Amino acid sequence: MLIDKDSKPKDTVLYLSTQLLKKIKSQGRIELASLESLYHEVDDKQPLFKYNLALNFLFLIDKVNVEGGELVYVSEKNEDS
Repeated sequence: MLIDKDSKPKDTVLYLSTQLLKKIKSQGRIELASLESLYHEVDDKQPLFKYNLALNFLFLIDKVNVEGGELVYVSEKNEDS
């Protein structure tokens, strides 16, 4: 993932990913229809495409999944199980 060195850290997709993950983890499941309100809770000044990129990143690293119209937090898997 490329990070623009001219951007403020709080304006990067990586930072938005961590903020989204905190919210998703605390709620467990979020309806896809209400994602925009979740974005506004994190930072309403950021463009929506950055949040979509952040969600794509979280999906690619197996931190979130989509199940039945909901975004679901994927908990850490125990290697011993």
